[in-house]
Amino acid sequence: MQGKVIGFVGCYSHDVILMLAKVLSSAEKEVLLCDRNLRHTLGASVPVPGGISVKEEIAAYDGLYFTQQKINEEMLREYDILLADFGMQEPFREAECCTEIFLVTDALLHHIRQLSGLELQTELVREVLIRDIPGGMYAKEKELREFLNKFPNRKERFLAPDKRDIENRCVCETLHEYHVKNASPELQEFIYQTAGRLCPEVAEKELRRRVRRQEGRRSL
Repeated sequence: MQGKVIGFVGCYSHDVILMLAKVLSSAEKEVLLCDRNLRHTLGASVPVPGGISVKEEIAAYDGLYFTQQKINEEMLREYDILLADFGMQEPFREAECCTEIFLVTDALLHHIRQLSGLELQTELVREVLIRDIPGGMYAKEKELREFLNKFPNRKERFLAPDKRDIENRCVCETLHEYHVKNASPELQEFIYQTAGRLCPEVAEKELRRRVRRQEGRRSL
């Protein structure tokens, strides 16, 4: 059975990917993180042991697996879920293996326009997460509405600016700690609901309990 492949396109998604991976691993899923972003933002948040080249190998850290290799058939066989960060560029042929695409961005119009110019399989876009969006902007900004309407199967979510998410994103990059409990309640809800949809065999309430217990132990 081949694993699910979630392709993340956009910006400011690395903390989302890491926290989602953590919750999925608590459901006993083998999760592989694929950094296909030219800027390697996700890679900055995963410490790699000396002597390992993630361009050629897969590294393990904190119950997760990480690589910068292209997605291949062996990965699809070996792992339950692949979370691939493509950044702001088109995933090209690797998009063919994506079972779903998540768009993650802030509300800046130059980012929205850049994403609008990508050739994506619009029917595969299941989640659109707009971060740091001022209140009422969606109702006023025609370009943003037109962008979202391109994706008929989307579920859209809007997150207001929140210093907890900004700080948590920095902690991911600098300390390599992926604490779901430190994110805003709105982002936590997105993470848990998404994980619950991807692995429905484990109740969302149970996922929350497992992650709380895990993060509680590590804070001691």
